[in-house]
Amino acid sequence: MVAVGRAKRRLRVVGDPPDELPGVLLLEPDAASPAQRWLKERDGKGLVLRSVQDIPALLQLDDVGDFDLLAIDLALPGAFDAHRGLAMRNPWMATLLVTASREPAFLEAAVRARLDGLLFKPVPKAGFVGTVVDLAGEARRRRLKRQKRVLAIGAHPDDIELGCGGALAKHRAQGDALMILTLSRGANGGDTNLRTREAHRAAELLGAQLEFGELPDSQIGEGIETIELVQQAIRRFRPTHIYTHSAQDTHQDHRNAHLATLVAAREVPNVFCYQSPSATVDFRPTFFIDISGQIDAKVEAIEAYKSQIERRASFGGESAVAAARYWGRFAGYVMAEPMIVIRQRDSW
Repeated sequence: MVAVGRAKRRLRVVGDPPDELPGVLLLEPDAASPAQRWLKERDGKGLVLRSVQDIPALLQLDDVGDFDLLAIDLALPGAFDAHRGLAMRNPWMATLLVTASREPAFLEAAVRARLDGLLFKPVPKAGFVGTVVDLAGEARRRRLKRQKRVLAIGAHPDDIELGCGGALAKHRAQGDALMILTLSRGANGGDTNLRTREAHRAAELLGAQLEFGELPDSQIGEGIETIELVQQAIRRFRPTHIYTHSAQDTHQDHRNAHLATLVAAREVPNVFCYQSPSATVDFRPTFFIDISGQIDAKVEAIEAYKSQIERRASFGGESAVAAARYWGRFAGYVMAEPMIVIRQRDSW
């Protein structure tokens, strides 16, 4: 294998309506602190609050990408390292430093951490709450203006990881929102319960929401049932970019998924078709995505499908790396994923 580097309610499932309240993450060791109390009073009224009491709990959160603002005292032991790690996982999240320290060396380090706001303790209620609401709201608006919303559509589990797993990993690294729609559970390729678990693991590795369409494997049509399934996902998720199968494919499910997607995605500004292992020689890409920095993430997602590796000798990381190297030579990249462009209104 190629190497790769909870709370009672979730703030925002990727794909929720964009007018939802901004999410605020508060690191506050004192559960009875005024800051904790003030923000709890505003929970659901201008913001959605999640609070944790220590650095380990902060680092264990699995939905960091859902937050718009982190309020933290970087003077806490390990806080600077934690902040750097969180910023890598969610580049859209703003940071508000709330501290009693006025030590010059500390403040200099805090400035280098690229903060969005600074308040010195003790902080008045109005000033604290107002700053939190303003910064979280601005970060939320910035995210909605710039963040891409990427919907990847595949007929079976593993289709998407093989075809555009590198592109999805690259989108995620840029802070984009990801959703995977798999039209069937791939019953003809093995135990559906196992394949479902593998699909969830792969989506988790890519940082994507996963939905299944429950269509019958090898009987996916191009008609209204499939079109409506894709349309429902589009209405819920509101994608700016879609990745789907190509028409140049020997598998009927892949071809029909392609046709149904084109009908359902008429209003989506950017639509790309990826290459499946069953694609024909007529697959002629017109766009190449550099995945040199994401090949390990793609391989890891593919290798979550252990049942398929055992079934097919050509399935797995080595084949994905070889294909990426082959296509990379056409675009001057070390590793690339090839795409046929149906429509590209915005920059990638």
